[in-house]
Amino acid sequence: MFTVEDSKTLRVTPGGMGDIKNLFLRNKKGQMWLVSCHEDRNVDLKMLAKALGAGRFSFASEARMMQYLGIKPGSVSPFALVNDITSAVRFVIDSVLTQTEVIYLHPLVNTRTTTIATSDLLAYCARTGHKAEIITFEEDGVHCTLMEHEGTDHV
Repeated sequence: MFTVEDSKTLRVTPGGMGDIKNLFLRNKKGQMWLVSCHEDRNVDLKMLAKALGAGRFSFASEARMMQYLGIKPGSVSPFALVNDITSAVRFVIDSVLTQTEVIYLHPLVNTRTTTIATSDLLAYCARTGHKAEIITFEEDGVHCTLMEHEGTDHV
């Protein structure tokens, strides 16, 4: 599976708010970002970059994906942050996802899907050196606001 649409056609999860899409992005300064949001979220990269103070975003190359996350396209998920040993990638998560009980995601390959409790995912990311930055999107996908997240400090 490489896209959300691929996932929907093969869906074995019950669907709902825990289904995600992941964007691996780069800004002009070379900073890397992993943004996890609800699978149906329309994301305006220009406004997202503005909200995060990132300048301008573009999608990261396959080579950078392998370099920073150790995975191939289609397999991006927060689990890959374990491979970013220098904590160069900033992790941003949609506030809607933090309100769900479980999240469905790829375990470093796109041929499988697994589940994890949202609180456990946030703790996992914090343990890998990637404290979640929470962003709230408006329904239009254009307007968004970065929030503070206190939930990963308990690790």
